[in-house]
Amino acid sequence: MTSFHAEFPITQTCTYLNTATQGPWPTRTTQAVQTFAAQQQVLGPDSSGDEAAVFGETRQRLARLLNAPAEQFVFGPNTTYGLNVCISGIDWRAGDNLVFPAREFPSVQAALANLPRLGVEVRVAAWQGAGVSVDEIMAQVDGRTRAVICSAIAWNTGYRINLEALGQRCAQSGVLLIVDGIHSVGAECLDLQTMRVSALSFHGYKWLLAGFGIGGLYVAPDALNHIRPTFVGQQSLAAGSPLDPAGPIWQPNAQRYAAGGGNKMGITALNASLSLIEAVGIANIRAANHALANQLHDGLTRHLPHLRVLRSDDPQHQSCIVVFTSGSAEGDVAILDKLNAAHIYAAQRPAGIRVSPHLFNTADDIERLLKALGA
Repeated sequence: MTSFHAEFPITQTCTYLNTATQGPWPTRTTQAVQTFAAQQQVLGPDSSGDEAAVFGETRQRLARLLNAPAEQFVFGPNTTYGLNVCISGIDWRAGDNLVFPAREFPSVQAALANLPRLGVEVRVAAWQGAGVSVDEIMAQVDGRTRAVICSAIAWNTGYRINLEALGQRCAQSGVLLIVDGIHSVGAECLDLQTMRVSALSFHGYKWLLAGFGIGGLYVAPDALNHIRPTFVGQQSLAAGSPLDPAGPIWQPNAQRYAAGGGNKMGITALNASLSLIEAVGIANIRAANHALANQLHDGLTRHLPHLRVLRSDDPQHQSCIVVFTSGSAEGDVAILDKLNAAHIYAAQRPAGIRVSPHLFNTADDIERLLKALGA
């Protein structure tokens, strides 16, 4: 990969291997937001350019990145918001059920909090090894299952679920597949149409390198009539009055889920960061990220056998996240303290120490980490 010192000054001050917690801004993103802020100060909020243009350009970039129609993306503040739009929009009936993997990210579980009071059963698929298999999920699906919800990549181990297989089987069963894509979008090659994903929610502050407060929701065309708008704004409507006795006339695409003015500063940041991802190429980013993860995995297993690597042995289920542990939380804290003292940054999670390289990292960064660990 090309050197990114100019785009990422953080590479000159530390070894940052923690994008799964938060990604640093590229220089171009910082400059774009600074320009936007200066326009707000000098020209006023109505004189900072064509809002439709920047929103449209950003949707087009997402469409190319994820192989999906641009009009099927709507912007929101974060991943959890998009998941709530989907879960709240289903016309649940008592006796229905939803299936999700064990050990899911807390925010995914939180989006399900209102289901029990509606008489909806929440079913948990068993965890095996580093994650939950498609077979385990589908074993919980029956004729009353309305939706499956899961993370594309498990936050705690980096396990990558087979979305192609899961999407096909959910579609065959007439079940919506709702995906938390925060650890995939910007890091992995995703083809939403091939995957048969019903909805994908994501946030810009990790692998998309765009900061907090701006995310996106993709809803497939064939899922629109199964996920009704819960939050309604003027942008949600195609025509007529929202109080028309016959019911509102919704936008024919995912814009029906838009409510209120958009976060233009956030969109400006996201658009700038997407321009870098697009210039480098998501296939190149994925290949480089996985090569670094494989380098780390190999180094740990060869030279540090006292540390247990939690990554799946099956490449199909591997991501660029690698988690390892000393076997105890106290031991992991000591390791992380040692890394921090050397200005090498990773994260401690319940399963162990999580390392997450991205496009600005190099093989030297991984060697530096392994050396600090005592390899």
